[in-house]
Amino acid sequence: MKRVWLVALMVLVTMSGMAQRPHQGAPGDRGRGGRHRVECATPQQMSMTMQVLEQQSFDDKKLEIAKLCVTLGHFCTDDLARMAAKFTFDDKRLEFLLYAYDYCEDPERYYALRDVFTFRSNFDTLMESVMPGYRR
Repeated sequence: MKRVWLVALMVLVTMSGMAQRPHQGAPGDRGRGGRHRVECATPQQMSMTMQVLEQQSFDDKKLEIAKLCVTLGHFCTDDLARMAAKFTFDDKRLEFLLYAYDYCEDPERYYALRDVFTFRSNFDTLMESVMPGYRR
């Protein structure tokens, strides 16, 4: 237990000190010329985050750590999809992604999370919660 928190703490400290990698936005994104650069987690940050999540046996602990990482880091939709895939059950994926939306560097791409869920209804619930006007 102590080891898990030590590793999680190391990940978070490292995340706050590393530079982020730029991510080119999709056409139609906000910014000049219809495109903008989004700051995403570096490969090292993602590797450490994924390693910590993989060491957890239960979704509740994964959720706690993932929320903490998202709060302190810079994650894009693709990063969040990789993190969400580490959860065993859709209900925790949904809870995580609902929380992570406010911290996501490119929330306009949340539609790309469809394949993360086992059940389409969970994706629909996510989209209805974060994107007003979304229709199933």
